[in-house]
Formats: sequence, structure tokens, C-alpha cells
Amino acid sequence: MRNRFRVEIYDSNKLNDLTIYSDQGVDKDYLTEMVFSNLSRFNGNVKAYVYDELKKIKTVALFLPESVVNKDRPRLLTKVEIGLI
Repeated sequence: MRNRFRVEIYDSNKLNDLTIYSDQGVDKDYLTEMVFSNLSRFNGNVKAYVYDELKKIKTVALFLPESVVNKDRPRLLTKVEIGLI
């Protein structure tokens, strides 16, 4: 069956949603790899799951809190820190 598995990766912003279709099964390690490779697209809490189209169930899920997602990103400076106020 073509595109049996659907991988959904999303955060609170609908414009950042990512859907990937796969013919082969996706395990927890591969899902984690896909999420971390696309992490720069997301802000805040990230949720991901694999949906089996044939059995109509979610098979694997992943949740990353905001502290993990924004860990290596540079923090934006405020107006006070820059010296504008």
C-alpha cells in the first residue's frame, strides 16, 4: 500500500506543520531523527506522531518541550539590552 504511514510534526503555529508520508514503518528512533533534523522550523513545544493509514491508529508519538527546542538558538536581545531605552 502506497503511503501507508503518515508522520505529523507540529507546534502551536499552524504554518510550521510538517507532514511526511512513508511506505515503510517508522520507529521511535527514526521519528526522533526526523524531528531533530527539522527542529529549526519550529518554536515552542513540538509534537510528532506516526499514523498508520491501514489500521487507523497512531503507532509512535514524540513530545519535545520548549526548553529542548530552543536550547541552541541564540536569544534575541531586548531594547534595554541593546541600549535603545
